[in-house]
Amino acid sequence: MKYNIWNKWDPLEVCMLGNNYAPEFFNGLGTKAEDPLKRICEETLEDLEGYKKILQDFGVKVIQPEMDPNERFLDNPTRYPRGPLQPRDHQLVLGNHCFVSPGDHAAIQTKLEEYGPLTFPVPQYPHVASESHYNTLAGGDYPSYENFLANRTNKEYFEEFVWDELLGFSYLHFSSAEMFMLGKKLVIGTNEETQHLTADDYVGTTPFDKFEIQVTQMDGHTDGNFHPIKPGAILSLYDVQNYSATFPGWDVCYLAEENWDKVIPFIKLKRQNAGKWWLAGEEDNAEFTQFVETWLQDWVGYVEESVFDVNVLVIDEHHVCVSNPHNELVNTFLKKHNMEPVYVPWRHRYFWDGGLHCITLDLYRKGTQKDYFK
Repeated sequence: MKYNIWNKWDPLEVCMLGNNYAPEFFNGLGTKAEDPLKRICEETLEDLEGYKKILQDFGVKVIQPEMDPNERFLDNPTRYPRGPLQPRDHQLVLGNHCFVSPGDHAAIQTKLEEYGPLTFPVPQYPHVASESHYNTLAGGDYPSYENFLANRTNKEYFEEFVWDELLGFSYLHFSSAEMFMLGKKLVIGTNEETQHLTADDYVGTTPFDKFEIQVTQMDGHTDGNFHPIKPGAILSLYDVQNYSATFPGWDVCYLAEENWDKVIPFIKLKRQNAGKWWLAGEEDNAEFTQFVETWLQDWVGYVEESVFDVNVLVIDEHHVCVSNPHNELVNTFLKKHNMEPVYVPWRHRYFWDGGLHCITLDLYRKGTQKDYFK
């Protein structure tokens, strides 16, 4: 049994850690763009190596996607995706299954195939992300988008060929950054593109049928909004959900997004590039800004969607990896619940829009499925 994930806190035994392009990947760019990008890559690889050692010191087996050292961005600047840095975004380990969704760097899937068997999500019902996309697909026999949404789980409503075409256009995106398995409960965060999905879209897929599924609207990834760190304890932003209803009796540490005070220069740069990246010292580098926005837009997301103080990785019931060791509110909360913060330097989290949870993927935790909500 290669995969075993039923919650966020059982002892972590096997984990995938992301990887990134080497500095040499950007050889040959203009000086203004080349030097900052190489610096980011070099320091990112240094921090990944540090993270790997910390996990290994706790007895965790770490695997990483492998990179081709001969790749160069200038060979084909429209070809390369972001590096395989955030394996959690397009992969989901649930119970004893690992699901892989399209859209990420191929090196992640290649490494996972070496590790164990993979499952690819197959939609039971048609799913089209937006009305505008639906209208580009729709032929004369297609219902309106409104009627499509109202009847998308009823095959008999559609002409047979319309149903088949819509299924062919559809795919399900299973992400460990959006789905939290908590014993017998599975919390699935949805956004504007997936807000019409319900539990019915998942229950027919093994092992989703082993869980009580709770679908809830999220602003960005679930792991950037809240994080259950052990039974009865949650790190959370304000206004994420009504925990008294969804997690009755659980203790919640609310964070007021105080980490934004540390990146005030980001506000200046945000006006130039819609908030997609931030690197201290490069606020006035127009060439770098243009380069990132033109060629690297698929590497980075909206920084505002993720607050990295809740984007943590739990190693076991007593240890949790954090990127900010100075948050006294969190430290006090952890001590209250007999946990210790393990500091993992992650300097460019604002550039990559991925915290310590995003850049890992739990593959095996020692434990079984339990009910934490009796």
